[in-house]
Parts: sequence; C-alpha cells; structure tokens
Amino acid sequence: MLPILHQIFGSALVIVGLIVLPLPLPFGLIMLTIGFALLAPYIPVVQRLIKKMRAKWPDLDRNLRLHRHRFPPVIKKTIDKTHPTAPAE
Repeated sequence: MLPILHQIFGSALVIVGLIVLPLPLPFGLIMLTIGFALLAPYIPVVQRLIKKMRAKWPDLDRNLRLHRHRFPPVIKKTIDKTHPTAPAE
C-alpha cells in the first residue's frame, strides 16, 4: 500500500512542481525534488534520470553520498542504485 501512495503523491508533486516552476520562489523546484525522490525507488526511468544528473553534477553526487546516512532505507537503496558508476539493471 505504501509504494502506491508514494507513487501517487510523488506524481502529484512532480505535476504541481512543473506548474509552479516559473514562479519567482523556488517552490516548484522543491516539489520536483521531493516528487522524484518518492518516485525513484519504483520507476526505472526516474532512476536513470537521477543517475545522469549525478554524473553531470558531481556536487549533487557528493552531497547525496555525504548525507546518505540521514535518509530512510528506501532512499538509501535508491542513492546506491543511482550512483553514476553503478551497473545498469
């Protein structure tokens, strides 16, 4: 039941985040980040997108690895899965 709720809520956050992205305040970016974090453990396309982003922006990759211990287990697993040098599934 929880994965379904994650996917529904994550999808809603991504859609609303895209709608409010042009606003001057960064609420859209925050919503997109949270939405992708909720969707990543369950959707391979999102995992590949995050993997490409981590390869393109080394600071993002470094910060995710640095703060990995603070996240819940499902996000830790996703951080490991989306590491730029991790083998493709």
